[in-house]
Amino acid sequence: MGYFLKKQNLIPYLAHLNKKYQVFVPAKNHNGATCFEEFSGQELCLKERTLYSVKDLYLPNKEREFFFEKKHGSCKIHETIKHRPRIVFGVRSCDLHALNVLDKLFLEFYGYDPLYKNKRNTSLVIGLSCSEPCETGFCASMGTNKPDFFDLFFWEKKDGYFVEIGSPSWEKLYHKKFFEETEEKKGTPIEDCKLELNTADLEDILEKNFEHGIWNSESKRCLSCSSCTEICPTCHCFTVEDNFLLDDSGTERYREWASCQLQRFTKIHGAILRASRKSRLRQFVMHKLSYFKQQHNVHLCVGCGRCIQVCPVKISLVDIAEKIRGEGNA
Repeated sequence: MGYFLKKQNLIPYLAHLNKKYQVFVPAKNHNGATCFEEFSGQELCLKERTLYSVKDLYLPNKEREFFFEKKHGSCKIHETIKHRPRIVFGVRSCDLHALNVLDKLFLEFYGYDPLYKNKRNTSLVIGLSCSEPCETGFCASMGTNKPDFFDLFFWEKKDGYFVEIGSPSWEKLYHKKFFEETEEKKGTPIEDCKLELNTADLEDILEKNFEHGIWNSESKRCLSCSSCTEICPTCHCFTVEDNFLLDDSGTERYREWASCQLQRFTKIHGAILRASRKSRLRQFVMHKLSYFKQQHNVHLCVGCGRCIQVCPVKISLVDIAEKIRGEGNA
């Protein structure tokens, strides 16, 4: 026995949740790009995964960490870690796995990050199945086509959604007015992705081909525009800046996304450690498919294919990895 939500009840259901929570849904932003926008009854984008992932809701592009207030020769710190409880609806399986990667980093590996932890602890996630494979996706190869790490997961059916329960918190999302019992079963994950990547021993193969010729040839096309890192749901590097207020009342500390594809990323005391585009492109691919897996036993790449989709010269980490596998130490 499971639960079923009719498609005609989806918007009313989200509106009901919005009374108590800040609800985010897949929709178009002011530029026409699909991302997770605050729910206002707008048209939802449910046919395919969003161009932008949910990462920005938990690790924003720019975020104030705290404020230093000057007071009579002393300094008082005001933290900014409180957030309104939220629900994120429509998260695809690849992005659920991406959140798991960020959790490993910001809740475990780094001890814990208070800003990230607060947003994760005050949010519930409702996943949504994919009805067809993405043009540039390869989630089946990465094992991220199988949904996990959710509170509820909606499997799309003809007239509605089979509701799979994923955590004890699901009861906060349940309402008998919208959910009805059903004998239907959950759906099956997407298996026929348009791109495939053989991940067997991939970490070792890439490391043994650190000087493969493809790093040179592909880097000549690379623009170092950082589109790949900006769009990636698991890229997590950031820089920290202090903003001194002109009225001398104090100082704000912000953190902002950084990109390994920019020269200044590795600038230390005037020296740039990865000055060539070859070294930076290689770092991106190796981190996604080799280094991180060796450290954390899970790939940093979730196979969403966004980096391939937005690259202006169509560089593909799948093509790079497969060519290296096929040619060996070329």
